Amino acid sequence: MTGARLYAALAGLARAACDVAAFAVPAAVYVASVSHQPGSWDTAELQGVPYILGITHPTGFPLYVLLGYVWTHVLAIDTVAFRANVMSAIAISGVCAAAYAIARELGARRPVALAATLWFSLTQDVWSHAIRAEAQDLAVLLEALAIWAFVRWLRGTGDRWYFAAFALTGLAMAAHPNALWVVPGLIFGSIVARRRPALRLAALSAAACALALSLYLYLPLRSAYVVSHGLDPTMGLAGTDGGIFWNYRDPSTPHGLLLDLTGDETNVTHYLFSSFTPAHVQDALWALITLLGTQYGAFALVLIATGIALAWRRDSRVTAFLFVACTAALLFSVTYSEEGDVGRYRLLALMLAVPAIGAIVPERARGFRAYAGAVALALFSFAGAAVSLQANLEFFRHSPDENGRWVINAVRPYVPPGGVILAGWLDATSLAYGAYVDGSLPGRIVVSGAADANRQNYPLWARTHPVFILVNPRDVASLPNAKLVTIIDAYHALWRAEPG
Repeated sequence: MTGARLYAALAGLARAACDVAAFAVPAAVYVASVSHQPGSWDTAELQGVPYILGITHPTGFPLYVLLGYVWTHVLAIDTVAFRANVMSAIAISGVCAAAYAIARELGARRPVALAATLWFSLTQDVWSHAIRAEAQDLAVLLEALAIWAFVRWLRGTGDRWYFAAFALTGLAMAAHPNALWVVPGLIFGSIVARRRPALRLAALSAAACALALSLYLYLPLRSAYVVSHGLDPTMGLAGTDGGIFWNYRDPSTPHGLLLDLTGDETNVTHYLFSSFTPAHVQDALWALITLLGTQYGAFALVLIATGIALAWRRDSRVTAFLFVACTAALLFSVTYSEEGDVGRYRLLALMLAVPAIGAIVPERARGFRAYAGAVALALFSFAGAAVSLQANLEFFRHSPDENGRWVINAVRPYVPPGGVILAGWLDATSLAYGAYVDGSLPGRIVVSGAADANRQNYPLWARTHPVFILVNPRDVASLPNAKLVTIIDAYHALWRAEPG
């Protein structure tokens, strides 16, 4: 082999290595750092519901549940919680690969795009969401792929990419409805494109997006099956309208389906419309600045702003679309005050940094200054990734009794099979995972709710079942028609209800 051929072969291997590493490196890091135990809160629910083909809290996330069912049964290794966590890890690794592909589409050099991608993947917000079961993770993957497909269409690669962008966005909304914030970007991009989409193409693409939403039919159909076959253990308990994991809010009924699709129990519709208040644009821009500054640092914030400005000079249409598509969801994130984890609504905004950094010294730039700048950018971004890795090493540390596992173990000795456990959402999901998924709480029935809201119900349940109530002793000093069983810790006390 001549020197020229050897150089070409090595260069080809280097290019392929960069392309593969954009997905493989984050995937390896994430899979190595996911927990093997059930979580709490929404995490435990999204670890367990897909495995039993149940119904989650609003809005039901049907694509996530259906895909999760296949994933957790085909990947039959370790715990169900581990499998669900790995699915999210792979999804966010796919987001990293999409970010790399978008940067390359905008002309970024491979080493710079890879370094920026790894930095993005190791930021605290991205990494923390990549290692736990999240319906949002699957949605963000599909959103990122939709944005990449649309960028390709804007750059003239063919109408199939336009169609794919809308189809992927529809699937993303079937995974998590927050993906609807990509739609304004697609509409805006269609308007400003040099070559407008044909009416037939636009109609077919919109139809594909709408067709994907038909996956929400899973909710009433599966709920009706659960009810008719008596799969929900809470059926027959007074005051329950569908138990968690199996049949949340019973969407087989019109009222339950409306609650599931609208999320009205947390006023989501109100916050959605409030997002369009002009004042929130300023809040969203400030959230973007603080988000990028917090996750990447002040120096990187300057680089990102510079990259966006340079990308705008080269192709304002693509840059404007990319900015709108990646940041529109910030309007909702700054409005939805009932959300306890706004970070999961901001992952696409963080992804914007990858093509922005890559745009500073594009591949087409030649000369010593361009090569030196590219090397400096790559080294700076690799250093940023290393710092993020060092700062987040705690994600690798896990104990056998962590997250929701400890509360399952703590409650099990006191609650016999056939017993009912009433607990708040934070702990109820962990207990339901043990009761309905991995069998560590066999035969127990879990009800999610506040003790005060169920004070008329649990004495009735106690006529036919042993009923236990898990509360925070700092908030609840006594319970009517119940006796204290044990104080588990400073935040958990277990009471037993008396028949009433």
